[in-house]
Amino acid sequence: MRVPAFLLTRLQAKAEQITQGRPTKVIGTDYLRRWHVLPRNRLFNVYLHHVTGNDPDVNLHDHPWLFNYSMVLRGEILEEMPSGERVLPTGTLTARLGRAPHRLLLKSADSLTLFITGPKIRKWGFYTPDGWVCSKLYLRDGGNGRDVSSGALSPTE
Repeated sequence: MRVPAFLLTRLQAKAEQITQGRPTKVIGTDYLRRWHVLPRNRLFNVYLHHVTGNDPDVNLHDHPWLFNYSMVLRGEILEEMPSGERVLPTGTLTARLGRAPHRLLLKSADSLTLFITGPKIRKWGFYTPDGWVCSKLYLRDGGNGRDVSSGALSPTE
């Protein structure tokens, strides 16, 4: 779905203001910086993500929330999914269920996205050749997931 131009322009301007401040969280050295647009809460959260690198893991991942929406405010992203891939250019709004496996790769130098989540309902993880692996196990060795050998776990464990 495409966001109307007048709304996209306003959101881009507000996002640029917010990202002038210190990020709430930094993940990796060349990967992702996050700002909380609203104070964190149990019902839904709104983040800005400045992404400067591809998802570092080769396996698809899912999310812990009931649902999530992402709006590309700047840049272009390739989303890999079990059913194929799609390009998400600036102005794209995407809705996903938390269990929807995917991987994001930049097609531009960076991207800025507005990310909205529903309530957290489960653990999140990665889809490996051996099955689904909880993120805590998958990322345990250096944060890159490449040392996982087996041990698929249930998303509710």
